[in-house]
Amino acid sequence: MFGAGNLESKEPYGLTSAEKVIVKNKTIVKKNEKKLNKVNTKVLDIDERVNGLESIVEGESLKLNKVFKNFNKHLDEFSLVNEKNKALTTKLNGTTENLQFQIDQNRENIKTLKASLDKLVVIINEVNGNYVTKEEFKKLLSLLDKKAVSKSKKSNKTLMKEVRDLFKKDYFTQAEPILHQLIKAKHRPAECNYYLGEINYYRKNYNDALHYFKKSMTLYDKAKYLPTLLLHSAISFEKIGDEENAQNFYNTIVDVYPQTNEAKEASKKIKY
Repeated sequence: MFGAGNLESKEPYGLTSAEKVIVKNKTIVKKNEKKLNKVNTKVLDIDERVNGLESIVEGESLKLNKVFKNFNKHLDEFSLVNEKNKALTTKLNGTTENLQFQIDQNRENIKTLKASLDKLVVIINEVNGNYVTKEEFKKLLSLLDKKAVSKSKKSNKTLMKEVRDLFKKDYFTQAEPILHQLIKAKHRPAECNYYLGEINYYRKNYNDALHYFKKSMTLYDKAKYLPTLLLHSAISFEKIGDEENAQNFYNTIVDVYPQTNEAKEASKKIKY
């Protein structure tokens, strides 16, 4: 009875119509306040999320800017390389044209050389048909040697001196028959075979040169000319394709005659 009309009571009673409307409005206001508080909470949460997204977007934007900078840098580098490639292609085209010109020129030279060789073959055939053969020439030399021996009254020692003098002047053709004569007489055969080896070496008859060198060294292996004999033997082996023996001789010269000029020359040829 005493609380009738109390609007602050949880369960007011004895209210007039106007007071009932006020109480109802208060109830609605309180409910709306609660809803508003919830909305505000959600808004704050959304705001925090938005701020987080903004930070992420800013970070990604920085990364994207860096990627664009790198892309532009690589694009510039690519353009530079492309320009260089164009220049190189132009140069290569010019080189290719020049190379083709040289190939064509070489073909013409080969044709000319072949024509010259064909003419040379004809000449050689004519020579073979009209002049003495090699065997006939050897027989002729043999006859001349015999005549020279029969006419010559010089001592072997004098003939050996003549050979050395002729050899110094590269008069191999004149020295050769005298050397064969001295070998038959068994006068200084080691030295004579050495000179015959040298003659064939300078004539590029390497197999014959090796034959005489070997015979000379077998007869006497302490001669002063031995370093030269070994060096020319090594070179002869190399010329005929016997690399193993060539290397063995080069190494022997360096080991046995290290202070000689021949050893210096041999050391340049050693491969293993």
